[in-house]
Amino acid sequence: MHIGKGVQLDLRGEGDVWLRCLSDHSVFVQSYYLDREAGRAPGDAVFDLRQCHRQMQQQAATAQAAAAAQAAAVAGHIPGPHSVGGIAPAISLSAAAGIGVDDLRRLCILRLSFVKGWGPDYPRQSIKETPCWIEVHLHRALQLLDEVLHTMPIDGPRGIE
Repeated sequence: MHIGKGVQLDLRGEGDVWLRCLSDHSVFVQSYYLDREAGRAPGDAVFDLRQCHRQMQQQAATAQAAAAAQAAAVAGHIPGPHSVGGIAPAISLSAAAGIGVDDLRRLCILRLSFVKGWGPDYPRQSIKETPCWIEVHLHRALQLLDEVLHTMPIDGPRGIE
């Protein structure tokens, strides 16, 4: 088996990326952004730039708030159970503190495997175990990520006042 004519990627509208399989064989897609490999209707968008941008902003803001909450806790200003918001928001924010630039960058990448699939229903557990796969970096999405990261304050986290 071989991939034949492969795939065609199309850019539509304001950054939506569509994939068309030109091969007689299957193409398998991995996307941290979508993560909906099963149950996707034929012709669905593979990548929605606007939604990805919103997710990047949301995750960056959550990571920034987590850093501020952590700095406040270190300074002894962690909210108590009777303060506005209680302690639960500080705990959930600290769980998000592990979000880094690489986590956000993964939202801007697609991986495609030709002919062979992977995952729980296949003998291969990872796309890297398939004989032929590619990684596609979506440049416009990476530009938006860069803009999101540049709009974040650089003076470091501040304590809760």
